[in-house]
Amino acid sequence: MAKRRLEDAIVASRALTVGIKLIDNFRSAKTLFSHDVHANGGIFSLRFSDELDQLAVGYGDGSIRLFSVTNGKQTNEYLASSLPPIEHLRRLSMDLPIMSLKWHPLASHCLYAACVDGTIRQIDKKTDQLSVLTYEIDNELTSMDFSFDGKHFATVGKDAHVRVYDSEKTMIIHKYNNQRNDTQLEQILGRRNSQNDELTCTTGHYHRAFACKFHPDHRNILLTAGWDNVVKFWDIRQKDAMTEEIAGPHICGEGIDARGNDILTASWTCKNSLQLWDFRTMGLIKTLDVPNADNEKGEFMYSAQLCDNKTIIAVGSGTCACHVINSETNQELARLPLTKPIYALDSMLGGRVFAYGGLDKFSLAHMKDN
Repeated sequence: MAKRRLEDAIVASRALTVGIKLIDNFRSAKTLFSHDVHANGGIFSLRFSDELDQLAVGYGDGSIRLFSVTNGKQTNEYLASSLPPIEHLRRLSMDLPIMSLKWHPLASHCLYAACVDGTIRQIDKKTDQLSVLTYEIDNELTSMDFSFDGKHFATVGKDAHVRVYDSEKTMIIHKYNNQRNDTQLEQILGRRNSQNDELTCTTGHYHRAFACKFHPDHRNILLTAGWDNVVKFWDIRQKDAMTEEIAGPHICGEGIDARGNDILTASWTCKNSLQLWDFRTMGLIKTLDVPNADNEKGEFMYSAQLCDNKTIIAVGSGTCACHVINSETNQELARLPLTKPIYALDSMLGGRVFAYGGLDKFSLAHMKDN
């Protein structure tokens, strides 16, 4: 309890520093500023800094830019072309989308990026340099996440493997293999993985994985999901997946979130896209309606997050809008439309400030109490 009060006090102090009002009730939302992103291939990832002063944005052309939360102005730019020449010789292309951005929990000056070309990149704000930390051969990365203690990070992507890294050494400590036929054939033929065979398992995903999320209260529990319509749970201290799983969600973006005993899934489906699950039983708590979703276009959500005041923020390609919904009443508190599909979403201060964006622009918005 004392730790939580200290964390709340730190957050409140940071909020005041950047001029954000900590309201207690969410009744509506308003856009603060927007930026056009057509010239850079749209955006596919967003992440607020732990200091709450900057928003990192990952673009379709492989570039990353930082923006001020207070005035919306660009503060830094990191282009794929700025990487060392050797990195360009190793790969056919470096200008592919940045699919996921995460700040290191214990080294707030380090921003990690997962890219479609299979690279995990790092921005060091102290040196203002962009570098490649490692490369997952023949994989297209779609998501990454850190454990809350910063000791591990995980990645998922096209090859459907789940990899868990030691973040200090950038070394794989677990590789949870996919369940595709080629993997099963290799086992039958007795082939060995290039890594230590003790690191691998065969209870992974069947198809492309799009989301991985460490539980914020359990540093060893990892959630992953993708095209195979199942949310898998991993205890990274173990070789195989946990027996518990959630069947149904069809995840095509960073569409899983966890908070306490609530698990939220955002499926790319025409209807029933937003669902709340019980972490203790893996049972469905409720399915939320997406108000104002056009029946012809459907919901088709890519990402969603759990926020304070029983509020959910969700984005997708059906309505091409950011929806703010009270999960208890299913009332839509705000609908902030763009003109094209929205892929990326992040929030801070329990959802009081949030950002969303896709193929045409990204916007930063805040909750209002009136």
